[in-house]
Amino acid sequence: MLVNQEHPRHGAACSACARPLGSSYVRHVSRQERYCDYDCYRQQTAMDMLWPYRSAIETVAVLTAISSWSWMMQMGALSRSLAEAYLRVHNLRTLEGGDG
Repeated sequence: MLVNQEHPRHGAACSACARPLGSSYVRHVSRQERYCDYDCYRQQTAMDMLWPYRSAIETVAVLTAISSWSWMMQMGALSRSLAEAYLRVHNLRTLEGGDG
């Protein structure tokens, strides 16, 4: 919502760039955040679409989940490779008449 000729409370600053608000500013209605102009609002909205997590605990939780998933994928690939290598060696031994 564009607010014209309504002065914000004393010391109010833009939620995106922290500049002081003037007599015209943009306000996000549902979150009650104020922006100095439409460019700051648009930039913050675009960032919220890419990274919607606002608090530090949400960010830590998401990054932990991503790293855990990545680690599990790597360990899964490693264990699969080791199992395949073991089976290949075992098959070679039985074909050559070794321990079986």
